[in-house]
Amino acid sequence: MESRHPDAPRRERSEWKRWVAAVAAVALLVLIAQNSQKVEVNFFFASTETPLVFALAIAGILGALIGWLAPRVRRRDGSRE
Repeated sequence: MESRHPDAPRRERSEWKRWVAAVAAVALLVLIAQNSQKVEVNFFFASTETPLVFALAIAGILGALIGWLAPRVRRRDGSRE
């Protein structure tokens, strides 16, 4: 008789998330590497010239942070009702 570990299905389900995250990270790195020219960045009243690499990295980090934070804020707001 086979004895299955109770965590085996859970590990298989979360495995695809790691692959998706790895592919997204590699795609972001390729995008950054191919766009190294300097660009002007305007944000509200500030303006600066910076390599596009840094602008894309900051945008990627902020996007990931917002994507991680938004469901947690929504969940907390929904529990108050």
